[in-house]
Amino acid sequence: MDKQAFWNLLEGLDPEAAGGELAERLDALEPEAIAAYQRHFDEEHARAYTWPLWGAAYLMEGGCSDDGFIDFRYGLISRGQKVFESALADPDSLAVLLDEDDFLSNEEFGYVAIEVYENKTGSQIPRGDFEGSSDPSGEEWDFDDEDLCAAKLPKLWAKFGG
Repeated sequence: MDKQAFWNLLEGLDPEAAGGELAERLDALEPEAIAAYQRHFDEEHARAYTWPLWGAAYLMEGGCSDDGFIDFRYGLISRGQKVFESALADPDSLAVLLDEDDFLSNEEFGYVAIEVYENKTGSQIPRGDFEGSSDPSGEEWDFDDEDLCAAKLPKLWAKFGG
């Protein structure tokens, strides 16, 4: 499975039922393809580990812990390539791409391939030796600094800020 096949699997998932829909799609694949999907998922999840995106999550969700940001990135991937790539290029674009009542965090979505693989094979999914960075990329800032958040993410601040 290449990167485009990975994104094709995520195309058009219903945000409210993304985990179940993905499970059905993955269940139709061979175990090797499910493991390849998980490798791409891990890579994209790590790529989204940025301070600007964490700032966006903080504003959109009224705060965002380490674990919350993991779940936020899971949910961001579930929205497909267009939303994901737009958010990485410009986290402020989420103000336009999503409605005010959209909730991105989706913890369950991060475990779908692992569960499908284990149910199908009876063994753990091979994860390889991939390790993401232990620190987010980009410039760190104080998400509680309203002026800084308004300057860095003006559209999200206008929609979700103080």
